[in-house]
Amino acid sequence: MTDEKALALRAKMLGAMLRLTRLSAGRSLKEVAALIGTTPSSLADSESGKKAISLPELELFSLQLNVPLQRFWQPEAPMSDKIQLNPAAVVALRQGMVAAQMRARRGEARLTLKKLSAATGIAATRLSAYEQGDRPVPLPHLEAIAIALGQKVEDYIDTEGPFGEWDSCRKTLEALLELPAELRDFVMRPANRSYLRLAKQLSELSTEKLRTLAEDLLDLTL
Repeated sequence: MTDEKALALRAKMLGAMLRLTRLSAGRSLKEVAALIGTTPSSLADSESGKKAISLPELELFSLQLNVPLQRFWQPEAPMSDKIQLNPAAVVALRQGMVAAQMRARRGEARLTLKKLSAATGIAATRLSAYEQGDRPVPLPHLEAIAIALGQKVEDYIDTEGPFGEWDSCRKTLEALLELPAELRDFVMRPANRSYLRLAKQLSELSTEKLRTLAEDLLDLTL
């Protein structure tokens, strides 16, 4: 049987998770309170464990801050990567990757720093600092450099790190939501995964192999 002390402890644990999630998202009490239809003081009470948040409020909290709802009643589950990340380290790593990619692309294009400077209007010394990772590349400069190198700024977007993973999930969800309702229902059913795997395998076959397979199936039905 659950006693009052256990309930109070659960409220405090839930409140700590709410506060950690809110702070990691860089949101103020006032902002989040407005998003979930309550007051800053009421949300502060929830974060301190004085008053546990309600499920409808928690659903809005989860939706507005883009975090899994189940996290709040499965405390053993790890927090999202966004909460565990060291922002300064991530930015430094990504700047180094952008610099290396820019340097490699300039080499492929066989452009000197002087020529790239003439094409972009950015001083060669600054371009060199960008390529060495000594200075972050302002977005307008990156756009100009990408154009001069025959690229788009989208070519420099993270595809494998935290942002890449999040963006991939977002695009997958958008693609799923664009499907007709009956197809979404089919895809979401665990029992249909074997059919989806088969469809994927068939899509990877060459036209000749598909033709041979169709002929073999036809022979079996005759």
